[in-house]
Amino acid sequence: MLTALEKLIKILVLIILVIIFFGLVLTPSYEVQRSVDINRSTAQLAPWLQDLNNWPKWLAVKQIEDQAQLQVYGKTQGVGAHINWLGENSGGELSITQSSAEHLEFQVLVNNEYLSQGVIRIEGYDQGCRVIWQQQGEIAIPVLGPYLAWFAEHQLQNTITHSLNNLRTLAELPDLKEGDEQPSDA
Repeated sequence: MLTALEKLIKILVLIILVIIFFGLVLTPSYEVQRSVDINRSTAQLAPWLQDLNNWPKWLAVKQIEDQAQLQVYGKTQGVGAHINWLGENSGGELSITQSSAEHLEFQVLVNNEYLSQGVIRIEGYDQGCRVIWQQQGEIAIPVLGPYLAWFAEHQLQNTITHSLNNLRTLAELPDLKEGDEQPSDA
């Protein structure tokens, strides 16, 4: 007859084997897509997205990590523009790889290890426009990768959703007076 300790050890070994099994068979990739409708024309919205100087106003990094500091350096628009963030738990860099008035492609490198690709598109229609943000990546760490990818996907869903909601709020503010929060056209 098995003692309670032997039963506990067998259960723990079984749990570890199940975790390892699923870590080996699940995909280590993630993909997120979110969109928001904004009551502004694509021309009115483009400066919020095209100029990285405007991103700290709406990007939800601080909502995820309170101590995060955002910094735009060098070129602020177009291919090669960069924005960094540094927080207590993570840091990273976003780099623009393709840019047009209604389309922005970028890469994100987190903690100098995890690379993902993203696209933000603006689709205009009669009453305004829709902003669509897609991002995907992979965490290629044996066994743990799929679990980390699942966590990254959920974290990214929250970050993108908050960011798009912040963007909508700022972009839909009534016409502002000089000195109020508005996009720079640099």
